[in-house]
Parts: sequence; C-alpha cells; structure tokens
Amino acid sequence: MTNKQIRVLIVDDYPEGRAGIKNLLLTAKDMVVVGEGGSGSEAIEQVAVKNPDILLLDMELPDQRGDIVMRRIHEMQPDVKVLALSSYNDRDYILGMMKHGAAGYITKDEAPTMLIEAIRNIINQGKSWFSPQAVKNSSLTPLEQQALTKNEVQILQQLMRDRSVEEIAATEGMSRKQVEKYLTILMQKFETESLDSLKKIAQRILPRRIS
Repeated sequence: MTNKQIRVLIVDDYPEGRAGIKNLLLTAKDMVVVGEGGSGSEAIEQVAVKNPDILLLDMELPDQRGDIVMRRIHEMQPDVKVLALSSYNDRDYILGMMKHGAAGYITKDEAPTMLIEAIRNIINQGKSWFSPQAVKNSSLTPLEQQALTKNEVQILQQLMRDRSVEEIAATEGMSRKQVEKYLTILMQKFETESLDSLKKIAQRILPRRIS
C-alpha cells in the first residue's frame, strides 16, 4: 500500500448519503475526502478544481445521467478513476458505465462493507471492482476472470500503445482481417462496442495479468 493519501471526491444528491460515505472514509487513514457535490454539473466542476484520484459517482443525479457525467469527466481528465455508486444493479446501468470507462460499480447497500476495499483495489493495485451483487444480477463475468488467449492479450497490448489495425497486423504477423476478427471477439467478450472502450478496459486489466 502506498503512503500517499488517496484523494476522494464524493458526488451524491442526498446530503445524508454523502455524510455516510464521508464518515466511512474517515476510518481509512490512507484516504482523504477533498470535496463533494450533489449534481452532475458539480461533479464536473469539482473534478477540475479538486483533482481527485477517484470520484465516487452516484448514478441517479438530478440534472444528468451518471454515464454522461463520467464521459465528460474522462474527456476532461482521463486519469481520474470513477467508481459508480447506485441503489440499482440493473444490467443496462452497469454496461453503460463500463462502456464509458468506469473503474468499478458498487451498490449502495454493499458500500459499508466493500467501499474502502474497492477504492484501494482501484487506486493502489490498478484493478477494476464490480461488486458481487452487480456481477450476479447483471450476468457479467468480472473483467479479471475473462479468459484471454495469447493472441488476444498481444492485440490488447498493441491497442494500449495506440496502434492502428494495420500496425497491429504488421507487428503480430497477421492479416488485417485476422486482427479485425480478434478485435470483434474481444469487444463481444467485454460487451463493448468501440475500440476506445476496449482500450480502457485493457488498461485496467492487463497490468495485473502481465506483471
């Protein structure tokens, strides 16, 4: 574990909810709450001002959907990790957050026992964190448990280096069609529809796999 404190920003439209999370994080000496907000616009503003390591983002905000807020934040500050918090574990919610680069998803009733561990895993170990309820009720396989072939790992590594399909094909000794086929399979495995989202997923799971 690092000696540096993890900078946490809390965004939830219920003051009582923010207070509960803040009190929970006060028990963790390696974390500090640098700010809080109650809307999507405040989340975007606070990320720019407070420069947190991780944003705890309520999915049900009064002015904007959580996935839209996260997309705007990642366009502005792509290094900020986002852990989605929700009262729901609906599959569409979870997939929407994954596609926009969420580092994790946890239901609010699981937060008291899992939130601190989730934050530490995301920040200190570079892991994604999808809670047991979220995984079970959405029929998702945790990203770390997805089975990948050697070729799939190599292609993901090339994708992380911003290589084009043609460059990946030349580097890996494949045809363009072979690379495109692998990329299609990978997007199906991780239930995403874009190479950008696939790259973000690779950045979260590959360091752990190949270290």
